[in-house]
Amino acid sequence: MLRPTRTTGGIAALAIALAVIALPLQVPAASLAAGSLALFLLWRGWRFEQDLSAVAASVAVERTVDRTILRQGAAATVRVRVDLAVPAGFSVRVRDIPPAVASGEAPLVLPGATATYTVRPMAPGETAFGGVVIEASDAFFARDLVFRRFAEPQIRVYPAGRAGSNGGRGAGNGDGEVDRRTSLAGQGIRGFRPYRQGDDPRQVDWKVTARRGTLYVREPTGLEGGAPLIAVDLPAHESDPETFARFSMAVSGAVEGAINSRDGCSLLVVANGEVVRFLPQTQDIREALAVLGGLAPHEPGAPLYRSPGPAVLAVRARAARRGGREEETAYRERLGRILSCSAELSPAPFAAAVRAALARTDADEVRLYSLLLPGDNSHLVQVVHEAKVRGMRVVLQAPAGAGTIPGVDAVEVL
Repeated sequence: MLRPTRTTGGIAALAIALAVIALPLQVPAASLAAGSLALFLLWRGWRFEQDLSAVAASVAVERTVDRTILRQGAAATVRVRVDLAVPAGFSVRVRDIPPAVASGEAPLVLPGATATYTVRPMAPGETAFGGVVIEASDAFFARDLVFRRFAEPQIRVYPAGRAGSNGGRGAGNGDGEVDRRTSLAGQGIRGFRPYRQGDDPRQVDWKVTARRGTLYVREPTGLEGGAPLIAVDLPAHESDPETFARFSMAVSGAVEGAINSRDGCSLLVVANGEVVRFLPQTQDIREALAVLGGLAPHEPGAPLYRSPGPAVLAVRARAARRGGREEETAYRERLGRILSCSAELSPAPFAAAVRAALARTDADEVRLYSLLLPGDNSHLVQVVHEAKVRGMRVVLQAPAGAGTIPGVDAVEVL
């Protein structure tokens, strides 16, 4: 339905005023002006509908989901891009419509921009996206168009903690592989996603692959493979109070949910290059919340922490030995040897402390909570590196637009 803008409302009010004047006073000029304004608005409405039809005919949607087979309540990252032709004088914004059974809200973006958001299907069965919404306007009218035909891909959701044999339409045909255990005792499968280059071939699920016609790999539930590790990065200074309050609530909610629904929780609290608190494998919700009590910005003891650690030094050593101009070869070789020695001898105390903490957990996944404030985040790179060395999956929880850290497997918005 067309919605008039303030400009159209003003023109319509002027036309009505002229008509009111023209009728009792019999002023032909006022009647002509009122009629002309009314005809102009009708023409603008017709022109808007014609341009809107051209926009609708040019819509193309590209949507990807990192996992299309998952458990009820698990998070899936959605990336969607809408391309269309925008007529001159038009203002257009687009928004994705998540599945009706999923929690999560897509951002409003411009055409051609990629929107990323997270959904959590809350009901088992097979579900699809609701399409996309296009909000179009010009100087005189505005209208929203909903395109339901862009519903792909389909998402299969299995009940949490139950076999997938009763998981909604299409189930019952041997879908129990969701609850199969891997060779590690107690490690379950959180879901399936399409195979990507570099994935472990041993994680390919051939049953799902045969049904879908393309390679799918299993994603083990790090939270079910042992007590989850929740790492919290405290900012060094006071940020926006509302943002920090939301950050604290998200951390407390994650800890409470992990303890209530699984086999305990491990906590690692860091601030720049310092481990502030560590609590391994607790099942006591009061003990965990006590560790989080008074969660506040923390001024670190190493405010100028820049130590790259042995892993980064080793990379720099390899880079320094690469070919260059002939006169630089000797210098590069000498620099590479020096960096190699530093890589072997550097104690990297923060990395060692994180490594010791990870060794005391039984987690397969690290959920890293950080505001990612501007400044030095090299300590987070070290945390991610130590987790990846142990084969752990790293999921970063950060505010929208805060960015990411090299090496993380997924990013979720707080």
